[in-house]
Formats: sequence, C-alpha cells, structure tokens
Amino acid sequence: MNELEAQLGEGFYRCHRGYLVNMAYVAEYDSENITLNNGEYIYLAKEKYGEFVKAYMRYLRNGVNEDA
Repeated sequence: MNELEAQLGEGFYRCHRGYLVNMAYVAEYDSENITLNNGEYIYLAKEKYGEFVKAYMRYLRNGVNEDA
C-alpha cells in the first residue's frame, strides 16, 4: 500500500490503513467518514482527521482538477 500511495502522489490521501482516497472525489467529510461524490462513505481513522483536513485544504488551495 505504501508503494501505491507513493506512485499516486498528492492527489490521493491515505485515510486508513486500507483506503486511499482520490481528493478530486471528496464531497464532504466529518471526523469519522469521507463522503465521495457518488455517495459512498470511506472510513476516516480518528488519528488521521487533523492531517486529512490539512491535506484536503492544501489540495483545494493548489487547484482542483476540473476533469475529475
């Protein structure tokens, strides 16, 4: 999983040991879940919440891929 995470780059975030989320498809989030544009929920590990918020804000600030 670490290798895949490195290959995918900054547009993806590892929110749990078994999940990588494409930031382009995040619709909303809370302290327990990330909701994707298609309505699916992805578990967000509690200890990753603060780091995820920072990474997502950085992703939004650096521009969003319009084609996603």
